[in-house]
Amino acid sequence: MKIKIFFIFMLCFASFAFAEEDLSALLGGSVQSDRWLINRDKEEEEFIGNVSYSNEIYSLKADYALSQRKQDTYLLKGNITASQTLPDSFIQIKAEKIFYNNKTLKGYAFGKTGKQVEGIYKTPNNTFSIFGDRIDFDKKEDQINISSYAELNDLNNTIYGDSIAFNTQSGFLEVFGKRPVLWGFGVDGDYALQADKMTADTKKGIFKAQGNVAGWITLASDFEKIKQVTSKK
Repeated sequence: MKIKIFFIFMLCFASFAFAEEDLSALLGGSVQSDRWLINRDKEEEEFIGNVSYSNEIYSLKADYALSQRKQDTYLLKGNITASQTLPDSFIQIKAEKIFYNNKTLKGYAFGKTGKQVEGIYKTPNNTFSIFGDRIDFDKKEDQINISSYAELNDLNNTIYGDSIAFNTQSGFLEVFGKRPVLWGFGVDGDYALQADKMTADTKKGIFKAQGNVAGWITLASDFEKIKQVTSKK
């Protein structure tokens, strides 16, 4: 029989792009799990097996969750899907491990061995898909850092690099690493671009490529060969 309990729970990754008061909806939230273990001396609560939480804003599923009240930290493990839905945005993250420190407002996510962390960030004007071996997030700075075979897509473009830094508030994007690659499609055909560094203002639609810039028109079917320079997938 599932155990249904009430406690203060933070939805880890999904909180990075939102103000502190938005988390109040989770206070006193109902969490379900197969087992519930509590250590009063350490002020820890463990939720084991089929962990789930949902309300009008947040949805969370995982195999395991740990709440450490003294440290004000939260750990999720196993087949994690976490999402947050607001009137002007939607965020979803799929990962194997997520850690969040509510004191520093920072956290990170890892994918399962051989798989990457997957994220979706939707606004009224665009939809971003995010992939990386590791994703670090800073809620205070509204910052996401995607590392190791990083990939970010919007409605018309795909960028690959060793690492990608993306600010959800400003919409500013930086791509670093071994000659990052941009691929996209437009009215004039499919295209690819490679440079030492790439930056973009996703809200204003401004893109810059710096250092040994090379670009060409190509077919979408040929891009698999191009992206092998930086992509793991």
